[in-house]
Amino acid sequence: MKGLLLTAVAVLGLSGSIFAQNQLWENFPPELRWDIGFNYGASGITRPLGPEKAYQGTRTNVVPDYSLKVVYAIDPHWNVHFDVGWRTWESYGSWANPYTMGTSLKSTPVKFQLGKPALTESIQFNYVIPFYSDYKIFNKANLYFGVTLGLVNTVSDGSVGYSKYNAAPDSSYRYISTYNYAAGIGYSVGVQAGYTYYVKRKWGFNIELGARYVEMGTSKTNSQQDDHNTNRYHMLFLPETVGIRYRIM
Repeated sequence: MKGLLLTAVAVLGLSGSIFAQNQLWENFPPELRWDIGFNYGASGITRPLGPEKAYQGTRTNVVPDYSLKVVYAIDPHWNVHFDVGWRTWESYGSWANPYTMGTSLKSTPVKFQLGKPALTESIQFNYVIPFYSDYKIFNKANLYFGVTLGLVNTVSDGSVGYSKYNAAPDSSYRYISTYNYAAGIGYSVGVQAGYTYYVKRKWGFNIELGARYVEMGTSKTNSQQDDHNTNRYHMLFLPETVGIRYRIM
């Protein structure tokens, strides 16, 4: 009889331990479901396809990229990111200048301004692989990957800028050096992967890599934009950032 009672107590104790561990796992995160954060890094774009080839440029630059994030943990394996980002989109090329005084001038560089800035407002849906401290009492890191859907707004005025040639045979000759697309609105879809490591219960660091396809439509501000089809274009956008995270509730 004594042995039976001891066995029953042991079984109950083991069951309670297993239940407590499962409860701890299922209830994670018990109260800290929200993160806020700031990311900074670099991003690039492909040439804006859609307009006439002479208005796409031949190269682009890598530029600074900024974003504010709000993260909501649905459960330990799924979260949602609300992301607002800022960067400049430009491409570069060269145009041949017309004949003047019987002489052909050299080609000159031209900048195509797509958005200064280009603003994105996105929602990310991510699958999360969590990492825990001993006894699963602290979520110390999250590896995640998922998809993005969002809006894009570009700020630009559709104007044309000029510069002086400053060389023979006509140093006062003016040529187009900046061609601004009109302001636009569009959408973006893409994928991302990231890793967040928490150095304390609420503070952490983040790294994220992404790729987004962007489809844009601009306002028709003048006949020049329509003549060269710059009112519609599409491209790829590639942000790579690091940042900080703070758990708030």
